[in-house]
Amino acid sequence: MLLEYENLLALANRQHRRGPMVDASVSATAVNASCGDECTVWLKIVDGAIVDVSYEAKGCVISRASAAAIADAAIGPIGRIGPMSGKDTRVLLGVAVSPLRERCLTTPLKALQDAISKL
Repeated sequence: MLLEYENLLALANRQHRRGPMVDASVSATAVNASCGDECTVWLKIVDGAIVDVSYEAKGCVISRASAAAIADAAIGPIGRIGPMSGKDTRVLLGVAVSPLRERCLTTPLKALQDAISKL
């Protein structure tokens, strides 16, 4: 259990892909009103594919770690992002998340899916 938390914390504190993207094609923000987690995602799209992603995430370790993992996983064809779910995000993180923390886990995914829906 401690190792899982240490891995989540390392992912949540990682700087890779963090911060606004100046030349983004689209962006979106999602907020978890129940606890205040917030995630903004910027995407650069070229020929129907996500070629670059950046994000800013505020909130709990689960939400920030989820944002980092989703940002890495998002690179590639746009079409594969739409059907992603909380289950897919749990697999990316490699940890079990209680039902009470599901929104923490999926707030970054919602931001990503909202950005894609704007295209």
